[in-house]
Amino acid sequence: MSKKVGKSFWWLWLIANVIGNAMLPILVWQDPYDLRSRIFLNEILHGVGVAIAQSVVLRDRFTPKKEWWLPLTLCGWIIGLTIVFFVPALSWRSQVQSLPSLSILMVDFAIIGLIVSICQWQLLKSFRAAGLWFFASPIALSLSTLGLYFGYTLRLTILASALQGLIYGAITGLAIIKVLRSPKTSHKIKK
Repeated sequence: MSKKVGKSFWWLWLIANVIGNAMLPILVWQDPYDLRSRIFLNEILHGVGVAIAQSVVLRDRFTPKKEWWLPLTLCGWIIGLTIVFFVPALSWRSQVQSLPSLSILMVDFAIIGLIVSICQWQLLKSFRAAGLWFFASPIALSLSTLGLYFGYTLRLTILASALQGLIYGAITGLAIIKVLRSPKTSHKIKK
């Protein structure tokens, strides 16, 4: 894989996010689970799938710290999901059998996206444009709920997962290209 970051990198990032978002969640869309448990399990699996897919795409971008993208991303997803699932004011748990409102999902996913971006920023902070990630990830994850909501409404889970990955991947793909193209900052202490 070339170190060049351009249109082909964006396509690779987009495809990785769609596949990472859609592969594992198929496992939890079965009858024994109620809707809120399916959403929670689905999003855990989304986090795992996206983290793995992004790690593969970024494997040669953060040497020697490349192996940290996966655990940092998973940590962010788990913390974010725990917060939005268990804090009553934010939680979609209160709506037992119905789909949470789109506004609740958008706010919840923006919170998750912010926490994930803070964790991922630990690897991106050596780039000058790394601060962009604090905006791109929460906005992208929040807007990805439009695809998720559309798919859930139609009861087409694979469509929901694919659309969520497509929206998230498209937006964060543009941002990661901007970050990776920016010059690295020097953290040398001058004497």
